[in-house]
Amino acid sequence: VPSGKTMWVYNNGSSVVDAVTAVTSLQVDEMTLDGDTLTATDDFIIDAVGDITLDAAGDEVIFKDGSTNVGHVSMDSDNLTIKSLVSDKDVLIQGNDGGSAITALTLDMSDAGAASFNGAVTANAGVNSSGTVTSSGTLAVTGNLTVDGASGTSGQVLTSAGSGATPTWTTQFVS
Repeated sequence: VPSGKTMWVYNNGSSVVDAVTAVTSLQVDEMTLDGDTLTATDDFIIDAVGDITLDAAGDEVIFKDGSTNVGHVSMDSDNLTIKSLVSDKDVLIQGNDGGSAITALTLDMSDAGAASFNGAVTANAGVNSSGTVTSSGTLAVTGNLTVDGASGTSGQVLTSAGSGATPTWTTQFVS
């Protein structure tokens, strides 16, 4: 027994021998460690006084439901990627609002990841869109309204030249 170490040993009649050699599996209560797999027959809880570190040199932490890969977190090329692996299944961000469970954000994977927010969206740095912005409610503008790079001047209104044309600022009334 090395100095400062504890070992299970037994006496075979002539020598003291290591009692645990070539162990391929170990079972304690409802947990079995077999090779590189730790299996629990009940809920599995990790309770650490300090941090919990997952160090995956293969760059992925995979989440399964039974044998189905449902999602993974990838650290490939030092980018953090969270990915849903089941076709057309959404990614949900949920929380607790005053004691009620809510879904704050849904990323709809059957609609190319379209985002649906449960509440208002605040964008302190502005909103940029290369597509159509549609409002089914009131569009409230505080500050300047800029259309196609122009803000207009006093007395001007937005006018349209028809379907598909960009509106322009024009003077329609005498100031």
